[in-house]
Amino acid sequence: MSTLGVIVLSLPGMKRLNQSLESVRWADAVVVLHAGEEAPEITAALPSRSVVRRVDFAQAPKLPLKEIRTDWVVRLWGEERIEPELQEELRALCRLDLATAKPSYRVHLRTRLLNHWVEGSLWEPSPAPRVTRAADGIASGWWSERGRQDDQGLGRLRGRIGDYCALELRDGVERINRVSSLWAEDMQRRSSWPGAASIVLFSLRVFLKLLFRKRLFAKGLPGLTLSTLAAYATLLSGAKVWEARNAGRRKASG
Repeated sequence: MSTLGVIVLSLPGMKRLNQSLESVRWADAVVVLHAGEEAPEITAALPSRSVVRRVDFAQAPKLPLKEIRTDWVVRLWGEERIEPELQEELRALCRLDLATAKPSYRVHLRTRLLNHWVEGSLWEPSPAPRVTRAADGIASGWWSERGRQDDQGLGRLRGRIGDYCALELRDGVERINRVSSLWAEDMQRRSSWPGAASIVLFSLRVFLKLLFRKRLFAKGLPGLTLSTLAAYATLLSGAKVWEARNAGRRKASG
């Protein structure tokens, strides 16, 4: 039987980290990466192989995770929870022969918003490759969509990850500001940065994709709100990169 570990990325201000950890207490190992000065208050019962570590935003995307030595790795944000159906599927996955299993599996994401469940996520396209063989870092959300693998060769699970970051709308907006900073720092390390037009068009693409291709317009105001917030997260992260680049130019010329 193969083993399964979970990486949970915690940010300052997350109110539902313990509920997230409760949803993975059955895992073989849990690593909490906290991107903040003060350690999070953890009251949830964790597996014996558990680590809570402070990380820097700039290091988090490519952080070597020596603590995760399991066969499978699941990635979660600190206010996401593995729902019961997905938990059972992951247990079944661990009973499979690794030689016959897929290298990674996509998982459907849904967000609790305005007292409704809305299929999709503020952070990335759904279904997302959240279950993999190795801990290879943290993706840059919607910006990494173009670089994602095709569905060919990837498995897909029926269960869901539920995101409660926007259970209170103001908390969701605050979280977008912090996550966009994480994405922006990741993008700044790349050789090519998006231009202003690319930033605007890409965020518009995110909005339209969610609203129409994912049919979130059928969800009324909750669906429209999720589409808008996801596009805003993308726009804000791109704008932060643009601001940093132009600030550097001003210093060089001044």
